[in-house]
Amino acid sequence: MTDARPVATSFVSRMGLAVAKPRWALAIAGGRKHPGRSGSDLLKMLMLVLVATQLRGLIGAVWLGAVVEATLGVQAAIRVMTGSLTITLAFLVIAALLLYAAGGKRRDLGRSFDLACVAALPLLFVDLVATTAIRTVDLELPLAASFALRAVSFAWAGVVLAFAARTARAGVAEPPTSPELVATGRKAGWGAMGVIAIGLVLAVIWAVGHLDVMRPVTEGSPAPALALPRVADAKGTLGPSHALSDSLGRIVVIDFWATWCKPCLAQMPALEGLARQQDVDVIAINLDDPGHAFSMFDTAGFRDLILVADDGEVSVRYGVSSIPHTVIVDQSGMVRGVYRGGHDVAASVEALRK
Repeated sequence: MTDARPVATSFVSRMGLAVAKPRWALAIAGGRKHPGRSGSDLLKMLMLVLVATQLRGLIGAVWLGAVVEATLGVQAAIRVMTGSLTITLAFLVIAALLLYAAGGKRRDLGRSFDLACVAALPLLFVDLVATTAIRTVDLELPLAASFALRAVSFAWAGVVLAFAARTARAGVAEPPTSPELVATGRKAGWGAMGVIAIGLVLAVIWAVGHLDVMRPVTEGSPAPALALPRVADAKGTLGPSHALSDSLGRIVVIDFWATWCKPCLAQMPALEGLARQQDVDVIAINLDDPGHAFSMFDTAGFRDLILVADDGEVSVRYGVSSIPHTVIVDQSGMVRGVYRGGHDVAASVEALRK
């Protein structure tokens, strides 16, 4: 008689079955000998994929917490994790509810959640493989390709979810076992672990070679390069980029803000006044709605502020965890002040002239 334990108790094998034989992975998850184990498996996989794909951001967060403030480091780490895991967790919740509804007379919330955990795994697998492949060839993924990969991951997850719905309606049954099934799960599982290892190695190599890029922006350090598109009209049309290097030789005030932020708006008139001075450039980096931001500037008569739209990377690189977030850069490109919250920017600019 074949022993089923290698399939049921090995994390690597269960992950492999989720890739290669999802129906058997669902059968294992739907069994009631180990309730909740699929949730633990998903959590482990989430952490592994997070480290393999987001190590750069996590290192930056830890560095920020150690050099600037622990709270800021925690906030940055949370932002990295939520940005990476939000879609997967949202899918998990929706899938669990759908499976519970599909269970009919056999519905069981715990079992539905276990099955949903297996259905969510394709989202992680696609993200892992895509991120590792992109970093291996060092390419920037076009937007269309990003949408295509997202479609593939949801299509795969949708197929597994359909299998899970059938399992939810069926009675609890022990999964079939065979040496071939054990071998398939183990091979596919170690293949997934291998991709994680490659991703981790590539992330470490990149981090070692780009320490300056991950270093927190602090007073006395060189200002990180930035080049962001100007906002051209109230429709949010983006025009030519403005680079920090375009303002070399001038005092630069970099202000991160959003249209809903009252403290941000309160200091805009003062920033406009600074922008009218010949030796000062003020780069207003909008974080939420470029079109609305343009309309607000147009109505207020702000003509000298350089309004640009954040690309999602510059704000992370500058350690923005709350707004207004203002960075003052001197004529040589060195950071002379980092201010979180309201600040008398004019006084700091005047001090640089002395």
